[in-house]
Amino acid sequence: MTLHFPSSMPRFVRASVLSALTFTLIPACGEDTSSNPTTLSVTERQELNQRISELEAEVTRLEGQLAEQQQQQGATEQEKQALSTELGSLKQQLAEARELLASQDWDGVLVKLEAAQGEVERLKGVLAATDGALSLNAGLVFGSAPFALDQTFTTAGGDSLRFTELRYWLSNVKLRKQDGTKVALANSYHLLEVIKAQAVDGTSSPATLPANRREQVDMVAVPAGVYTGIEFSIGVDPTYNDDLSRQAGELHVLKNMTSSAWMWFTSYIFTKTKGQYVKVDGTSDTFAWETGTNADYRTVNLDFTAPVTVNSQKQVKVNLRADVAALFTSLSPRTTPTINASSATERATLSDGFKAMFSVVSVDNSNR
Repeated sequence: MTLHFPSSMPRFVRASVLSALTFTLIPACGEDTSSNPTTLSVTERQELNQRISELEAEVTRLEGQLAEQQQQQGATEQEKQALSTELGSLKQQLAEARELLASQDWDGVLVKLEAAQGEVERLKGVLAATDGALSLNAGLVFGSAPFALDQTFTTAGGDSLRFTELRYWLSNVKLRKQDGTKVALANSYHLLEVIKAQAVDGTSSPATLPANRREQVDMVAVPAGVYTGIEFSIGVDPTYNDDLSRQAGELHVLKNMTSSAWMWFTSYIFTKTKGQYVKVDGTSDTFAWETGTNADYRTVNLDFTAPVTVNSQKQVKVNLRADVAALFTSLSPRTTPTINASSATERATLSDGFKAMFSVVSVDNSNR
């Protein structure tokens, strides 16, 4: 006896929900179905139960993704309540499917599963078209060694160095699409640093920055899409560098990255690299390298090893290698212990070194 279903029954229901059910009912070993020709075998019932369990797990996963997306986007209480109601209805459909399975109402089970599957696919479509997030990790190294303050490093030119501070603005992050167009991420001005506690200059009352190591920035509201590369700049673009009253992202005078000595106007310091070096005579002295004029602004373009998908369902983390040794390829603190606003040629070389620091290590594009 064959159990017939409406011709309108979607193929995905037949394929994914009852892929193993031919509905030409063959009695399981030891079972007598002569009195009830529409009874499913134990195996067939188990497969229906498994499909319900799979949908329940998928709903739980979607619930977490949607909640995270609402938190990132600042959803209103009304929007949160609407989503809670929608998910509650979906869970109820699956609970009713279990009850119908227990009562052997096979038509009823399939109707409930069809409705639930359709709603799950709709919610997945919403998430796939919804803004996602991006983590950018620029792990600091010096050649093959992890970077750290107060640790001795040797440059390719033979200089022996110990760092006391390293800071730089990573700004204007953009993602590159497969067709070459770029998507700019709003307010992406981020201060990456490895510093000791320090007093903030130029404040009317004492202020102190705590010791900090920051190599990663997390960006939300990243437009959904498929991307093949990333672009970012080292420094602050002229729009904000020439007018400290304008603020975006983390730009603020209390970051201790502004100076009145950078030409005739106050501007941001783009990079700070400070420490001690060993002189030719064997004694130690300090070096202090800074950049900060508009001419020092540099942009880095990097390709991903494979296209990545950004949306609310996909987790994207870009892992970069930031090799501080690149700053010393063409510069030495023994010959140039100070780089500042009056050192145009050396600033250009140092800015090029910061641009050359970065390379892609890996890109994680796993599901949330």
